[in-house]
Amino acid sequence: MTKNIALINLGGTIMSMHDPETGRLKAGAMTGDELLENANLEHLDVDIDVKEVKSIDSSEMTLEDLRDIAKAIQNVLDEGVDGIVLTHGTDTMEETAYMMDLIFDTDTPIVFTGSQLSIEDLGFDGHSNIRDAVLTASHPDSRGQGVLIVFDQVIIPAHGATKKNSIGLHAFTSYLNTILGVLYDGKVSYFVNKRRQPHFAIDLSQPFTRDVHVIRMALDFNANYLNYLVDNGCDGLVIESLGAGQIFPEAVPAVHKALEKNIPVVVVSRAYTGGVVSLYDGEGGGAALAQAGCIFDEGRLNGTQARIKLIAMLNSEYDSDIATQWHNF
Repeated sequence: MTKNIALINLGGTIMSMHDPETGRLKAGAMTGDELLENANLEHLDVDIDVKEVKSIDSSEMTLEDLRDIAKAIQNVLDEGVDGIVLTHGTDTMEETAYMMDLIFDTDTPIVFTGSQLSIEDLGFDGHSNIRDAVLTASHPDSRGQGVLIVFDQVIIPAHGATKKNSIGLHAFTSYLNTILGVLYDGKVSYFVNKRRQPHFAIDLSQPFTRDVHVIRMALDFNANYLNYLVDNGCDGLVIESLGAGQIFPEAVPAVHKALEKNIPVVVVSRAYTGGVVSLYDGEGGGAALAQAGCIFDEGRLNGTQARIKLIAMLNSEYDSDIATQWHNF
């Protein structure tokens, strides 16, 4: 039975070509139809409807763009498609994909992909990635898996996805060590059945709250910027702590001031794995921070995706109850 797949073009390297004058890559130089011309999809039992939404470099992606993307996804879901593939630049794909995972409660597969090389480069990976993404979006086992990233023959859930290689073809992995499956010889093979994450009811007619910042702890930390954000009333903070949840004493007064102003403060670890615990004593220790009201992310999100989750919650029905609701999602 022919599957109806929507291809939403958002640009990125997969849609780029070299500028003949400068020799540099120009994002958005191709359309979705042009990408599909030589992707060898004729043997697949799919009908692909290309939607040109925005073709940009993902380093230019904003929260307003994410709202537009969510609207585009909702529109094609309303059309009753069997699956959705989105082309996206790799630099911020993990953030866009995770936001969509938090927003949409659907069994319909939503799959992000892109490329590390342009179509003019030897070994262009875009055609194989788009083919694998279409195969994944049309596969029955992809239903109910949440939003996915398909890249270099690997299927990764958006929750926990991160770009691990800036130039190599195996660009993405899961910092939560959750690889759902692989593709080989035109076949989709799942070896993990991931339950879809709970989602937020977000009003897409309203702009996203965007004044949420990630602050990374580093040796001899200077709290000037952190104090500036708190004094000027930012909407939320994500602290990438040392180790399992410690921050430098210089940062503690600003964190306490933020909590007094009802600014949510989420603590994650700057370490790659392990997460945070409210264990250590001391002024900047995890125990004191948790007691003061900081949210310790036991789901082990990294700072980038914790920021996306906090933005989603600030724009949801849980905006006034983030501290108690954080661990339910």
